[in-house]
Amino acid sequence: MKKTFLKNKKNIQFLIIGLGLIGGSVAKRLSKNGFEVLAIDKNKSHLKHAKKSQIIVGSSEKIDSAKKLFVIVALPPKILFRNFDKYLDFFHKADFITDCTSVKGSLLNKIRKNRLESKFILSHPIAGSEKSGFLNSNEELFRDKISIISKHKGLAISTFQKCKELWFELGSKTHNLDPKLHDKIFSLTSHLPHVVAFSLISLFSKRKTSEYKKFIGGGLKDFTRIAESDPEMWENIFSLNKKNLLRDITEFEKEINKIKTFIFRDNGSKLEEHLKKIKKTKESFNRLSLFLNFPKVFMEK
Repeated sequence: MKKTFLKNKKNIQFLIIGLGLIGGSVAKRLSKNGFEVLAIDKNKSHLKHAKKSQIIVGSSEKIDSAKKLFVIVALPPKILFRNFDKYLDFFHKADFITDCTSVKGSLLNKIRKNRLESKFILSHPIAGSEKSGFLNSNEELFRDKISIISKHKGLAISTFQKCKELWFELGSKTHNLDPKLHDKIFSLTSHLPHVVAFSLISLFSKRKTSEYKKFIGGGLKDFTRIAESDPEMWENIFSLNKKNLLRDITEFEKEINKIKTFIFRDNGSKLEEHLKKIKKTKESFNRLSLFLNFPKVFMEK
C-alpha cells in the first residue's frame, strides 16, 4: 500500500491508551517500524518495562503539539466508556483516533455525542488470544490477520485512509463493515462460541473432575481453549452486545434441543441425517474459505 499519511515518521506521535495484549502488540510493532510511541496504562510496571525496553518513549507528558497525534484506544469496552470523558482532551488534540473493541454500536453513540465522528474511526483487529496482558503482547500479532474498520456518517475520507494505512503498517489486511452488521456478525462468530466454551467448562467443573481429567482429548482442549480468555473483557462484550447475543443464544438452544429430541426419541436415522447436513455445511465453509476467515474478494489491499 502506498503511504500518504504515515510516510513522515518524524512528524507523528502514537499514543496507545491501554497497554495490554492488543495495545502492547501495537506499540511493539510501531516502535520496531521506527515510530515514536507513547502509552497510558494503569499498570505502572508495564509502562516502566515498555520504556526500559525502548518500546515507548514515555507517557502523555511527552505529547508534542508540533507533531500529529494518532491515538489508538486498546481498552475493554466498558472501561473505555467509563473513562471516555477522561480522555477527551487527548481525543480533541488528536489528528486521528481509533479503537480496538469488538462491540461497536454503543461506542459510535459516544463518538457522535462528543462530535468526534470525523476523526474517530471504529476498528476491530481479528487477532486476539486466550492470553491477555502486556507480557503476552507480540509485535507479530496482526501479521496476515484481518482488521475490521467501520465507516460511519460524518467520517472524513482521510480518516478512513489513515486507518487502512495504520493496519497495513501493523501487518494486517482490512475489511470495511457497517457497525450494526459488525455487532450482529461477531455475536455469532465470536461472542456465542465464547459463551459455549465458558458454559462447557462450567459443566465440567460440576463433575468429579479427577475422574475425567485423564480422559481429556485434543477435541475438548481445542474447543474450550477460549474459556481461558479474560473474564472482565468478555463480561463487557456479552453485556454490550446483549440484544444480538441473546438472540443467538436462543437460536443455539433450539439447535441443541433439536439434537436432544432425536436422541430422546431414539430416532437414529433422523439424527444421522441432521448431522450429515451439518457436516456438509462445515465442508462448504472450508471450500469457500469462509470459516474463520473472510473471502479474498472482500479484502482491502
